[in-house]
Amino acid sequence: MEEKYEKIRRFLDACDGLIAGTYREADVGISQVLRCLAESEDLKGLFNAVTEEFDYAQSRSFYLRDLPNGKGTVYLPSGRVDALAFVFCLLAEIDSGVVKFRDFLLRYFYVDGSFTASYALFADRIIRPFRDIVREAYPAACAAYSYRVPDETPPPDTLKETTAQKNVVFEGKIITVRCDDAILPNGKPCKREIVEHPGGASILCVVDGKAVLVKQFRYAYGEELYEIPAGKLERGEDPAVAAKRELEEETGLIAGSLTLLTVLYPSPGYTNEKLYIYEAADVRTGERHPDSDEFLNVEYIPFTEACNMVARGEIRDAKTVCALLFYRAKMQ
Repeated sequence: MEEKYEKIRRFLDACDGLIAGTYREADVGISQVLRCLAESEDLKGLFNAVTEEFDYAQSRSFYLRDLPNGKGTVYLPSGRVDALAFVFCLLAEIDSGVVKFRDFLLRYFYVDGSFTASYALFADRIIRPFRDIVREAYPAACAAYSYRVPDETPPPDTLKETTAQKNVVFEGKIITVRCDDAILPNGKPCKREIVEHPGGASILCVVDGKAVLVKQFRYAYGEELYEIPAGKLERGEDPAVAAKRELEEETGLIAGSLTLLTVLYPSPGYTNEKLYIYEAADVRTGERHPDSDEFLNVEYIPFTEACNMVARGEIRDAKTVCALLFYRAKMQ
């Protein structure tokens, strides 16, 4: 039994060596990992089982994504069985020379032209989870094993994440979508899916105690929503200028002066969009001239009723909820 465990521990030690090693040692390290795997009947049985019905060719095209900038990004399968099979097949391709490791590293783990940083990213994202899944499959073999590579790093002294590489996957008329390689505060790599947005400006106008709202159909939600007038910023545009423009275009009202209520971050988990929310004052009547693709109704709703509509869930647009509540707090 101890000999069986020792072979599993040798495999884990080879993985540790690969994680702690360097780019120049990678070819030898990958061969060592696969050789230790082949010497263990238990591990051979495990990997034969997980690869028996695994379609590597199809998975490769799904988990190795090419990007428009000539680089690529790697997604590890979320399921443990598929993750084991995928990494094993990938390492076998590298070891056999079917995949040139240098080219693979530069394409899928490129970090500022540094082989050292690129290799560290590869080791942490591919080899470390590969090792950890095997560890969890054989807890008895690991009970007395001392790892060369620690599981945990000391608590970071900062919360800041840093960008290793920006990867643009889509460029549209309004938004750009990225899937970045980033580094967590503890030094571990991660993926960050980001929607770049130029930002927007919105404006709350209260006339004779009534909030001026527009009602329009929002395709993304499939609903008609009440909103304060708003629009996206042009590159380098002053948000206050944009807010005045949108108020006049959508409602025909002209603001003589503006006060910034707040700047809203609508969804910081995935977008860098900022929404500037203004309050209009010294309002006079002008002419509406909405964009050709804008279809909306203007409604004057008593301010108290608009706040009640927020409480009842009838006004759900974030910037509008925020503007109404800010204004109410200001007036109290």
